[in-house]
Amino acid sequence: MNIPTFVLGEQIELEESMTCEFKEVKGQPPVQAICRVIDEYVVAFLNARGGSVHWGIGDDDHRVVGVRLNGKTRDELRQVAGQKLGAIAPPVAPDAYALPLHPVVRLEDRHPLEDTFVVEVSVQAVSGGSLYLTGSGEAYRRTLAGTKKLSGAELLSALLTQLDQKLKASAPDTSDESPDLAWMPSVAHRARVVRPLLRGARILWVDDNPASTLYERTVLASLGVSTDVALSTQEALYMVDRLTYDLILSDMKRAGNPTAGVEMLNVLTGGSSAAPVVYYVGQFDRRQGTPLGAFAITNRPDELLHYVFDVLERRHGEVG
Repeated sequence: MNIPTFVLGEQIELEESMTCEFKEVKGQPPVQAICRVIDEYVVAFLNARGGSVHWGIGDDDHRVVGVRLNGKTRDELRQVAGQKLGAIAPPVAPDAYALPLHPVVRLEDRHPLEDTFVVEVSVQAVSGGSLYLTGSGEAYRRTLAGTKKLSGAELLSALLTQLDQKLKASAPDTSDESPDLAWMPSVAHRARVVRPLLRGARILWVDDNPASTLYERTVLASLGVSTDVALSTQEALYMVDRLTYDLILSDMKRAGNPTAGVEMLNVLTGGSSAAPVVYYVGQFDRRQGTPLGAFAITNRPDELLHYVFDVLERRHGEVG
């Protein structure tokens, strides 16, 4: 790939497109300006077909203006950018993106200007069809108009698609138990109906691998449900003693203990917590039924969401 020479004041030959965007740093320190939105652009390109954004080029006239970065702020930029991009979920391999600093040269002699650069963030296209989220759980995509934040029905649809892929990947390889795609519009419709009842609800999710429930938690967040995460039974009991939850979601196996979920439920049943418990597990035998004292158990994301809606609807009715 030929890297263009960035000449101060010259209009570059590149054009903005679905895979290329220009930004000028204005009104705030460069590191702050770039890192405030860097993860949004990387997520948008990951959710598309890759691309790059260049800071130091005028948004309107596409002329090179550069970004002033001395040695200290260059190190700061790499450190802060690395932290924000490292929080993207699902995790991205470090070689999927790059942060080159291109020197800006003077027009008259083509000598580099001191501490002046075009900052490029380039993102490779990735395969697998995952929906990538920023560390704060936001999703972005590229459009002809630029970078767009997904919200509302569009975000819910994208998340349910991810859950469908997760469901298909975990389903037994038998024709009579294969996932039925009809669940997606069913859950989406019910979510729209019960959304007013969900706002302000609070859930405790107990799981020692919270990355495995990323999309489910983001679906709930998009519907106004707050979710706290506990990595162990001890953490969960500590939080239940101090906060009020409408529902507790839990895995079954934790830290090598195959019955950790049931043991936690036994403690909760003997305590002051009245929050129903729904188990969300990798695999289970439906013939064994729901563990005593639990509201439900499932390994399907569609069933999980319906159980959440069931509990929150009932608790809203009790309060009302």
